[in-house]
Amino acid sequence: ESESLGLNDFPTAERLQWHGHSPGTPDWSEASRFVAFTLIDSVKGALYIAFNTSHLPVTISLPEWPGYRWEPLVDTSKPAPFDFLTDDLPERDTAIKQYAHFLDANLYPMLSYSSIILVLSPDNDA
Repeated sequence: ESESLGLNDFPTAERLQWHGHSPGTPDWSEASRFVAFTLIDSVKGALYIAFNTSHLPVTISLPEWPGYRWEPLVDTSKPAPFDFLTDDLPERDTAIKQYAHFLDANLYPMLSYSSIILVLSPDNDA
């Protein structure tokens, strides 16, 4: 999964979508303390990357992709080893199930001063 983080070229507007607390609604104001983007690669899939620089936690709405679901890869608010959920982590499935009720609703809770990377995966339950 971390292979998805490598790019061979600069992303174009079609491959890079900016978001705020809701998909497609970035807040570029000076007061905003949250920014997110989706990076789409036709071969490697898609990543959702977000930064919450506020002192307050937020629950964000994720872009919907029919037949797919978002799975956490990185969450800097979690203690190790749950901050980076690699495929070889024995507790990975358990950790992902803890997010299921949020992810099923296309939501994700972020603590203050944290960042996340979510990976788009086929939804086997769909």
